[in-house]
Amino acid sequence: MLMPFTVEQLDLLYKNAKDPVYFMRQNGDTFDYMYVNSVCFTLFNKELVGTNLDESMPPSLSMEIKKQYLIALKIGKKHTYRDYSLFSDLETAMETELTPMEFGDQRFVLAVTKNVTAQKKIEEDYLFFESLVQNSVDPMIMISAEFMILDLNPAYEITFGVYKGQWIGRYYHELPDKQKELFGAGKNLLQKFSAQSKSTSMIMKRMKQDGTEAKFSVSYSPVKENGMIRAFHIVFRELTSELLLKNELKKTENILESYKEALNYAALVAIWNVSGTIEFVNDNLNELTGYKPSEMIGLNINEIGEAVISPKLYNEIREVTLQGAIWRGQIKSMKRNGEFFWVDVTIIPLLDVDGEIYQFLSILFDVTERKQLEEKLHFMAYHDSLTNLPNRRFMIQQFQQIKEQADERNEFIVLLYLDGDDFKLVNDQFGHDIGDEFIFHFGNAIKRSLRKNDLVARVGGDEFLVALRGVVPENSEQHIESVINRINESLDEGWTIDGHRFAPTSSVGIAIYPEHGNDFDELVKKADAALYLAKGKGKGTAYMYSV
Repeated sequence: MLMPFTVEQLDLLYKNAKDPVYFMRQNGDTFDYMYVNSVCFTLFNKELVGTNLDESMPPSLSMEIKKQYLIALKIGKKHTYRDYSLFSDLETAMETELTPMEFGDQRFVLAVTKNVTAQKKIEEDYLFFESLVQNSVDPMIMISAEFMILDLNPAYEITFGVYKGQWIGRYYHELPDKQKELFGAGKNLLQKFSAQSKSTSMIMKRMKQDGTEAKFSVSYSPVKENGMIRAFHIVFRELTSELLLKNELKKTENILESYKEALNYAALVAIWNVSGTIEFVNDNLNELTGYKPSEMIGLNINEIGEAVISPKLYNEIREVTLQGAIWRGQIKSMKRNGEFFWVDVTIIPLLDVDGEIYQFLSILFDVTERKQLEEKLHFMAYHDSLTNLPNRRFMIQQFQQIKEQADERNEFIVLLYLDGDDFKLVNDQFGHDIGDEFIFHFGNAIKRSLRKNDLVARVGGDEFLVALRGVVPENSEQHIESVINRINESLDEGWTIDGHRFAPTSSVGIAIYPEHGNDFDELVKKADAALYLAKGKGKGTAYMYSV
């Protein structure tokens, strides 16, 4: 069974990886295991290669995973999803990144699964923390979009002398006139809310249970589902008791400081304010980046430079987080010594007592090792292992872009199909080891003869494809002749392997876009046909396709 990678190549990248890795082939309505790394055996306690998804797990779980694989294949690019059921007995959350690929007429998916329990726990802890503060410190009431009272907390009962059991389920129009007056201003405000509305607040006076009148800052937050407002969360914060407010703010600060301390053990952490000025970085982040806290705190994120975070990405993050939403993604950044590293990032907007965003909490996990493995795998997929030159798959991938540029500029693309003369004699006389090194030098000689924008790919044996870009039609013959002469001169200079001197020649078939064809395969066939005729005329001959 032909695959884009050999088992040995996959083992080289993933055998000792900490994360489970699966290389799957679509087989009808299921997926076959073509490769798994050693971590997978620990998880499943059985051999998976030779089986398929349906044979290795319960039908409901298999169905969900297949659905995700098919999504990745359909969109044709990386797709990430989280799974909380596969290892639920371990209370573990897993996140899987899927890379779809096609090879011949087969479709494959590379699945790399990582444990994101720590991230999930941090996100949940923050949301719980926010809920805890809002519910325990201030009076809170929840009403439906139809102005029915859904819930209220003990602080509301104590502050205003009402009883939860008597209020739950009552609509605004059912309240006594005196209470309608109390809620009138709030109701008028809420009636103006739309699905796009954000949280807002107003100052009002209310009578407390002890008969004193107090001033409150009242925050109104819409609760949305499927783009519609389903309810309103209303929080009262008393403004008359300055000491109480300070104490509660101090409590909030202490909780947040404790939260920061806990994060120090689990992740890389940075906190910056709304203007982008960094206010806190933890030891883990300092250790990874090589920067001292004094070098980062007080610095604006925009000043760090594009090597760390590009202006475009920074604006994207701000657009999401300033709406009060959590941003998640991966960022390639740079250490102080110039080394690059990758981090998986979660950025959470933090709210002050008035419900306004005042800081952003950035939680990062170092994923450099996994990204480096992915980059190696991508290079192996699109490059020849002997010469390190691009392969046919890379040339196919690039050709559409090259063609679009040629059309815009009214230029030709010239495809050269090169075949070394008498290469078989090298293998027969000196053996395959010298033959392999011969091919390496042969490919380098071609590459040295080309401009930076031209492409060369090894397509098999001693056969190479060259794509010449930016060829002006009126000078095309001179251009082609000049390149072929440079290639021949470079080959004629030759090289020495184990004391043996080589100065080979090469036959060349030529096809031109758009003169001889409109797509890559058509041009390759015609260049190959021209190469056949060139070889019939003798060594070192070039021939252009003609009808």
